[in-house]
Amino acid sequence: MNEPKSSGSKGRFIWILLIISVIANIWQWRSNVSTVESYQIKTDSLITARVDVEKELDATSEELNKYKGINDRLDSLLLEANNDIEEQKLRIEKLTRSERNARTLNVKLQKELVDARKMRDQYLEKIDELLVENESLKKEKEDLTSTVEALSKNLETTVTTASVLKGEYVKVTALKKKSSGKFRATAMARRTNKMDVCFTVLENTFAEPGEKRVYLRIVEPGGKTLGDKAGATNSGSFTVTGTGQEILYSSLGTLNYDNTRQDYCIAYEEDERIFTSGTYLIEVYINESLSVAASSVLK
Repeated sequence: MNEPKSSGSKGRFIWILLIISVIANIWQWRSNVSTVESYQIKTDSLITARVDVEKELDATSEELNKYKGINDRLDSLLLEANNDIEEQKLRIEKLTRSERNARTLNVKLQKELVDARKMRDQYLEKIDELLVENESLKKEKEDLTSTVEALSKNLETTVTTASVLKGEYVKVTALKKKSSGKFRATAMARRTNKMDVCFTVLENTFAEPGEKRVYLRIVEPGGKTLGDKAGATNSGSFTVTGTGQEILYSSLGTLNYDNTRQDYCIAYEEDERIFTSGTYLIEVYINESLSVAASSVLK
């Protein structure tokens, strides 16, 4: 009579063991999946961090080497920069081989990315300073002398009255705007926010004294005049005396003329950097008559 009871107990025991086994297997499977997912996330994060640093270094090398061949001082600086880039690449490679802790490695790679960007900015600043002082710019300006002389001769032939105010000794300065709001000289088009144009208005006893309108016209390398005809950026258009030609001006100022020799400056500024590299034609008109012309080169 006891045998069937024993068989039932054994059956229940076997079922309980099977259920426990299934639960254990499910728990183990979920644990393995979680471990694999965690490992995959860490691996993807590390790959992304390393790729970001290497891309930054390659982009820095490409950007800096655009200035190669301008002069010996720049080439020497670029050689130093390229050596620093290669050293950082080797340091990153060694770091990824030696550092076993994934979190620590990720932090170190992020720091390398910050250092790479800082190095890029430092070298760009040095390159900019060298370009400002670059003797080759003087050579290019000498090559433009014939163009300026032609403009001056054209000025002499178009001046029809003795009362027209003439100018000379034009100095054009490209300026970049720093985070502090102050301006600093630059030779790079991509860094230019503002162009200052200073010149000397000659003595003219035949001209009427008083306020004179001063128009600054800056023509970019592509032939377009900088500014807005609607006057949104202190620019607009006027008709040139004697020709009837309507032209766009970039900036407008006022000169209080007293018939004596006077120094005068006028500027054109853009919040966004829109300047491109090349030769810019600079023209200054006083009371709608051409007063002086020059040219300037931005790298």
